[in-house]
Amino acid sequence: MVSGGDPGVFAMAAAVVEQAADERWHDVPVRVLPGVTAAQAVASRVGAPLGHDHAVVSLSDRLKPWDVVTARLDALAAADLAIAIYNPRSRARPWQLGEALAVLLRYRDPATPVVVGRDVGGPEESVRVVPLGALDPETVDMRCLLLVGSSRTVRTPGGQVVTPAGTPMSRKNDSRSSRLPEDLSTDML
Repeated sequence: MVSGGDPGVFAMAAAVVEQAADERWHDVPVRVLPGVTAAQAVASRVGAPLGHDHAVVSLSDRLKPWDVVTARLDALAAADLAIAIYNPRSRARPWQLGEALAVLLRYRDPATPVVVGRDVGGPEESVRVVPLGALDPETVDMRCLLLVGSSRTVRTPGGQVVTPAGTPMSRKNDSRSSRLPEDLSTDML
């Protein structure tokens, strides 16, 4: 079985390992080789938006109820984590991304950077950064991955997106903080 990205992250590894546990297949070896996740690929195009604590969630409700998805989004947004969102919108469920954005906007400033990566690594690759409050669900499809910043995520003057590692308190007493670019000083965190 071949899977794009990392087969263990919203891909085929879970289904194959689950099937391999069946008695009929106990003699078939399964080896999962890691790959680059879509979240890592998209993040690499814009800097380091996943440079601090972050979470990964799928908006698909094919294997779990939608209320579970929104409860998880609510908890992640309340925890102020950067969030990688897989399966953001499909033809069968075009309304869910709008509802998910409403959940996020209860906790995030509308200016929070959101990276929209589409077909990253493929022939139709595109990556753009938009404010959370301006993200139009109609511009997103299943080939997209969204990276929603935390309250500390910033866009640098050079256009990169970064979620600084560490907390403001740990940076204040850290001699390394003096080496940070001015636009990433603790005053902006």
